[in-house]
Amino acid sequence: MNYLLALDPIAFSIGGIDIAWYGIVVTTGILCAFLMFLHMSKLQKIDIDFTLETFIWILVLAVIFCRVFYVVPRIGTEYTSFIDMINIREGGLTIVGGIFGGLLGIAISVLKNRQYHFVRVSDAAALPVLVGQIIGRWGNFFNQELFGLPIDNPALQHFPFAVYIDNPARFYPGYEPGWYSALFFYEGVINLVGLLVGYLVYRKYKDKLKPGTVSLYYLGWYGLVRGSLEFLKIDNTKIGSSNVGSIQVICYVMALVSIVLLVLLYTNKIHFESKRFGAIIDAHTQKIQAKLAAKGVNVEQAPAENVEIENKEEINNETTVSDSEANNADLNAEEKDK
Repeated sequence: MNYLLALDPIAFSIGGIDIAWYGIVVTTGILCAFLMFLHMSKLQKIDIDFTLETFIWILVLAVIFCRVFYVVPRIGTEYTSFIDMINIREGGLTIVGGIFGGLLGIAISVLKNRQYHFVRVSDAAALPVLVGQIIGRWGNFFNQELFGLPIDNPALQHFPFAVYIDNPARFYPGYEPGWYSALFFYEGVINLVGLLVGYLVYRKYKDKLKPGTVSLYYLGWYGLVRGSLEFLKIDNTKIGSSNVGSIQVICYVMALVSIVLLVLLYTNKIHFESKRFGAIIDAHTQKIQAKLAAKGVNVEQAPAENVEIENKEEINNETTVSDSEANNADLNAEEKDK
């Protein structure tokens, strides 16, 4: 039979503690996402210390929100105790929830440090999140979860069209072992295409893209992908007694809003990065370059990542931009846009 063999979900045991493949795969996804975040932050000229702190905020809050979004609709059915609710070793994470948690983590880090604009950081984090999602979906394979509707056509009863599930009744009572849509693989492949397109476009047009473009691209792409794949899910959670899927509504609204904002952004109707904040950062950068020049460092040849901020508080305490100067900068920018 030509199908992807189901493997033991437990990779090995240490001291009586089982280490699941799901945890190994998800951890690998997190590490790869972190490396990608370092790379994107470097391209965005974001300080490495700030990047590390922000990643911790994103990771912690994303995991919490992923779990909350998965557990809440299933309280009283799959989850009846608090221990079950927090036990993620058996799987059960909703990525849509992680998006909101990750955005909250970025917001907290930005507000705490007051060093970089929110959209610059979110642009650096967007594609790395996609990397983590692509790899993490294979954890669903080892747990035999995130499969879709049954595949009855014998011609399609093989991977990558379908995946053989030994015990679907574990999630959906009444369903027999057999072939089911390989949703985890569909989503991973489509998102891989989105990642490659997004990264190649970013590298080619980095200097021409407006702040917020990468973030909106990710939200729009993932919203359309996830919302569309919900049609193939068995447990497409509905809103009340209607036939409208709750996750689908969230995803499609997210995609629609992202597309509208992109249009407004590139028709100069909105600006995500205020001119005043940009003026503050530019003034601070010039100050650092002046210090380096005084030490005999060739600023033009020095890599951007070596221009480190010696004291983050300088942004607030030593670098000042008057309100009138900031307002004039905003007005001048708007006149140029017109």
